[in-house]
Amino acid sequence: MQNDKLPPRRVAYEKGTRTGGAGWIGRLLAVALSAIVLVAAAMLSVVLLTVLFAVCTLVVGYLWWKTRALRRQARAFGDDGRTVDVEIVHKDPPDDDSPKR
Repeated sequence: MQNDKLPPRRVAYEKGTRTGGAGWIGRLLAVALSAIVLVAAAMLSVVLLTVLFAVCTLVVGYLWWKTRALRRQARAFGDDGRTVDVEIVHKDPPDDDSPKR
């Protein structure tokens, strides 16, 4: 084969049957298959997102239910939703070997 000659694009066999190239039927099938795959992927993502949302909702509901006693106890002590950070300092810590000033 010489470099200046290009190979034929389509090979013809007996009785005019052509093979090797994508005709309009092949392109139409490729578009239809692509559309089917795209729709299937979209449906799968919707199902997976729905399942993930349901699982997260159940986990949050479970944690909320399990901490209701703690919230009730905090309200009994007069907690109005504000947080106060407290540090406890002992007057004479028993295991402090630092010299007194």
